[in-house]
Amino acid sequence: MAPDTAYVRRGFKLLRGSGVRFALLHTLVFVISVAAVGFSAEVLVTHALKVQAGRRVEGEAAELLNEFRQYGSDTFRKLIDAHTTSGESRLHYALLGKDGQRVAGEHLVARAAALVPAVDASPVAEARLTGSDSLLLVRRLLPDGTTLIVADDLGSVEDVEDVVSNAFAIVLGISVLLGLASGFLLTKGVLWRVEAVTRTAEAIIAGDMTQRVEQSGAGDEFDRLATSLNAMLDRIVQLMANLQQVSNDIAHDLRSPLSRLRQNLEHTRTHPTTNQAYATAVERAIEEADVLLATFSALLRISQVEAGSQRAVFQPVDLSEVVETVCEAYAPDVEEGGRILTYAIVPSIRVDGDRELLAQLLANLIENALTHTPRGTTVRVNLHSHGPVDPGPALEVCDDGPGIPASERDKVLRRFYRLERSRTTPGNGLGLSLVAAIAKLHGADIRLSDRAPGLIVALCFPPPPALNQATRETAPLG
Repeated sequence: MAPDTAYVRRGFKLLRGSGVRFALLHTLVFVISVAAVGFSAEVLVTHALKVQAGRRVEGEAAELLNEFRQYGSDTFRKLIDAHTTSGESRLHYALLGKDGQRVAGEHLVARAAALVPAVDASPVAEARLTGSDSLLLVRRLLPDGTTLIVADDLGSVEDVEDVVSNAFAIVLGISVLLGLASGFLLTKGVLWRVEAVTRTAEAIIAGDMTQRVEQSGAGDEFDRLATSLNAMLDRIVQLMANLQQVSNDIAHDLRSPLSRLRQNLEHTRTHPTTNQAYATAVERAIEEADVLLATFSALLRISQVEAGSQRAVFQPVDLSEVVETVCEAYAPDVEEGGRILTYAIVPSIRVDGDRELLAQLLANLIENALTHTPRGTTVRVNLHSHGPVDPGPALEVCDDGPGIPASERDKVLRRFYRLERSRTTPGNGLGLSLVAAIAKLHGADIRLSDRAPGLIVALCFPPPPALNQATRETAPLG
């Protein structure tokens, strides 16, 4: 009893599956299509045969009418009787008097003519004698007042119709089998690809983030879907790695200021002292808190930029004007710090983006150069209409300071990462991370290279809008 119940449950589960429903739907559509074609073929064949029979009886009636005019009434009656008794023609004939009674010909034709009212608008009419017997007849009024009836037996047409119907029934049965077979084969091929996606998803849910959706190499819609899903999974893995890295960096980099804050407060609490000492301790605690708040604000800003919500309000921005404004604003502070800021800007360069974020990007680059270079360093900002290789605008911030080792250049774009020599300087290691996030939001490629001595930070933006293509000009980098 239990095995039978299991088989029944498995059968119901199979019937509830989308594959069976898809196969049945495919079969239904296939059978309906075959039925429509078969019915149309039967109707067209029957109609064609009836039209042919109608032309035949009309032609015969026309010939008999000419014979009546040639031979007269008496001879014509004898001719009709001769046609009737000879049986040489497949047609049937009758001659009705003025009172509608048979004068010559077959009684069956006369009876069929009585079943069909004489209507001039219908020269060819069909008279059904029984459920399966019918005649196609034509009337012709003769000059002497009698009526000629020429009829053709539609039995042959009905026989052809039966043959077509029987053939159609056989074809319909075959189409059901073919529809089910092709439906299940098609469903199996489709569901196999879906099952591959399902298996990959289940493996990832189980914790194996290395799994990816297999591709058949056909380049079809499923392969394109697999490519998109794999790219999405790669992005998710990257985001998870970034999240883990950020969590670790927060745990390490924020531990020190929090520890210092607690130690200062604990020392102040356990060592009674003067009001001035308390005020000094509070000031130090506020400074440490401000550092923590600035760090979290920078993290929040980076998260907002990486979310990409600002991209929805992007509009053409005059990058030349933004760069010039930022450079002019920082020039006094740079000079007070014992450094030199120079800039070369090609005018009227436009990009699609957010003006505030672009200004923040350049400000962070300049501040980073000022923070990590000694007095007497020259910082130069260059804006070109296009780079040496890239077709879009290129923004450079260069300095002749100590630079960054080649092995560290990718790492400094990560959150909280700082060079060993920079750990004694103020900062939280988030400035270049925010630059990288803003550059990615704007589709810009950021590159760090050696200036020998010093560092070059280059940002290559996408090509400007089409309306500004005419204003682009070639300018040497340097």
